[in-house]
Amino acid sequence: MTFGTNVATRTSAVEQVARLIRRFDRRQKARLLQLVPDLQTIRAEEAGIPAAKEALLAYFDDKLARLPERRPMQDHDPFLSGLTVAQFFALPEGDQDRIWEQAHAEAEHALAGHEQDVRRDALPAR
Repeated sequence: MTFGTNVATRTSAVEQVARLIRRFDRRQKARLLQLVPDLQTIRAEEAGIPAAKEALLAYFDDKLARLPERRPMQDHDPFLSGLTVAQFFALPEGDQDRIWEQAHAEAEHALAGHEQDVRRDALPAR
């Protein structure tokens, strides 16, 4: 594949790569992110993301920057339901969805006991 200097050629090459990546399974896409970590640093405005979503991305970027260890998850890292990242993404998508929904339901159940009603005359913290 030749990457020319004009915009039309570059767009065509990018579209060809995008078509190839769409055929990847989740594990191959995860491996691609490991091999090309710059893909994870693209700013919202570069991808044409609306301002509201950009603000949300900035919020989470700030939260992630404050984590003690910043590194992409590795295949051997624990993930959900006792599975590693690699094991989870090797499952069929339906199984992934089921495990994800189950973990979400368990988290909601665990947090339900911590919710408390707010009095009508309560003021927000400053």
